[in-house]
Amino acid sequence: MRSIALTFFIALAAAAQTPVAPSPDFAGDEHSDSVSSYSIADSFETGYRFDTVGGNLSQYRSSVNFSDGIRLFGSSLVINSKDGHGRLFDHISLTTQGLGNDPYESASLRIEENRLYQYDMTWRLNDYFNPGLVTAGGGGENLFDTQYRSQDHNLTLFPQSNLKFFVGMSSNSETGPAYSSTQLFDSSGTIVPLFSNVRRTWREYRLGNEFRVLGIRVNWMHGWEDFKDDTGAALATSGVPGAAPLLPVAGVTANSFQASNPYHGTSPYWRASLFTDRKIFNVNGRFTYTAGKRAFVDDQSAVGIAASLQRSQNVITFGNADRPVATGNLNLIFTPNTKLTISNNSSVYNVRTLGDSFFQQVDTVSGATTILFYNYLGIRTLSNDTTLNYQITPVLGFVAGYHYSNRLIQSNEEFTVTETTSSTPASQTDQFHSGDVGIRVKPLKPLTILISAEVGTNSRPFTPRAERDFHILNGRVQYHLRRFQLAAAANANYNVNSISISSYSSQSRSYSVNGNWTPAAGWFSLDAEWSRIHTYTIGGIAYFLNQDLTQGQDSIYLSNVESIYAGVRFAFKQRVGLYLGYTRVQDLGDGRSDPTGAGIGSPLTLFQSVQTFPVTFESPLARLSVRISAKLRWNVGYQYYGYRQVFTSLQNYRANTGYSSFSVSF
Repeated sequence: MRSIALTFFIALAAAAQTPVAPSPDFAGDEHSDSVSSYSIADSFETGYRFDTVGGNLSQYRSSVNFSDGIRLFGSSLVINSKDGHGRLFDHISLTTQGLGNDPYESASLRIEENRLYQYDMTWRLNDYFNPGLVTAGGGGENLFDTQYRSQDHNLTLFPQSNLKFFVGMSSNSETGPAYSSTQLFDSSGTIVPLFSNVRRTWREYRLGNEFRVLGIRVNWMHGWEDFKDDTGAALATSGVPGAAPLLPVAGVTANSFQASNPYHGTSPYWRASLFTDRKIFNVNGRFTYTAGKRAFVDDQSAVGIAASLQRSQNVITFGNADRPVATGNLNLIFTPNTKLTISNNSSVYNVRTLGDSFFQQVDTVSGATTILFYNYLGIRTLSNDTTLNYQITPVLGFVAGYHYSNRLIQSNEEFTVTETTSSTPASQTDQFHSGDVGIRVKPLKPLTILISAEVGTNSRPFTPRAERDFHILNGRVQYHLRRFQLAAAANANYNVNSISISSYSSQSRSYSVNGNWTPAAGWFSLDAEWSRIHTYTIGGIAYFLNQDLTQGQDSIYLSNVESIYAGVRFAFKQRVGLYLGYTRVQDLGDGRSDPTGAGIGSPLTLFQSVQTFPVTFESPLARLSVRISAKLRWNVGYQYYGYRQVFTSLQNYRANTGYSSFSVSF
């Protein structure tokens, strides 16, 4: 739970902050010069980025990761034909960001010839660094230092006509080193470091068409997806660089470890959609079918000495299965007049896993052999949603809806232990019902008030965290008058659930206020936002302590995340632009300053110490842009990153980053 909370916290902080570079101030006129029958606008920003980091460098790299060096912060090239009848193309636009060793690089390209073709390309590269410090303690024997590369290519023929053709390709890959660890032989065995060379690739090829017949727009697509993971693992000759050394276990030595675990799959699919555009009654539908196939092998072998005995252990797991997935939905929209809209959505989802999966573990000392066969898993869901939206008067309107779903889950497993085989078929059906109602009030022209509520129940949830008996309350107020806008929202979600192996309940409440103001003169603008998210969860747990089963205790987690963002921008006589911003995200936890002594949930101090995770992230920034000439601007910026955990200082860091650059237009 703590690692999930930290991942969410860092994602929230990253989404809230505004990177100081590149600068949004362009040099010169974006519509620029004319060459022959084309108008051309070209600009770029290049300069030097610097940073100094104090504290935990690995944690800084996992959340920010900027470093020193010369960068092409951003560039933009736009070429348009003047009359819309270019010889080879009518429009080209190319934009880039972060090229030249920034951790987040991207480029996008569009080329089009009116009525003939349109080509779009996007490319991204992200440096992913995950030191695994939260799950592995202060030292950390887990590490990912990989690169994500992704690209998309889409070509549309006759884009403005009623007969279009689509061709496309996408790919993603992850490569780089990774460290992990495993415990060998038994519960008292040594924990050894493992090294992996991450190699994961995904590719998709697609071909499609769109046409109109009898006023109905038909769109279909056929695609082929392929996935490969050939990572594997081997015994590392030393621990993770910079990590705490592994503690040896008396009488236990690991001589060798090797794991080969290729995982390959392919998923050819068909997708078809129907659209109508009628004045009163519209029908839209979509159907997809994917004939997925997966095959994997996990072969692990280890050799060592434990309790003065030569030990060897071999684990083999493999499987080869079909995974067909079929989905379909139908949308009916009825609009008899401008005040009333009735919509109904019916959908079906069916996924099956068919095949054999085999697991075997052999220990040379005990001679124990464990075998597991897995044969089938199927999930079928039928759902229907009906929504009514009625505007009674210009001041008052309301919306109401009813949602229903029926889900069937079936599985079958076969166990063979000490030459005894047993089959375990299972089947479960659950029905979900919920209803919601809301009102929309507009007492003044610039003021809108929205209030809604939803109540639902699920007869038999599949997981402890699934919704069972729940209710949701929402409210939103928005005021928009010319250059001033202010909005406030509140949400409350309560859920109580219990299944055969556990019980679970959760409460979440969120509040937010945001606004922006730009005076008529335009030399000043202000944006600000505040939000708070409260989350409280409690679930039943069972665990073994000294080989004794302990039950009847609770796992509790409490989070109170507050975030604030403010940004102000000044412009002085179109020559100087100044931007000041501040972001702060803080989880207040349950108010404790010490990880022990919560006094609720499990009596174990270890469990109580992970019931909350108080942490703070803040990032003020300043950026100045000065117009030197008609096509040249000088930019300079500074940004501070501060990260602090309350219960430990091992992962805290502070970083000063900045840049100086020139924006050029020609």
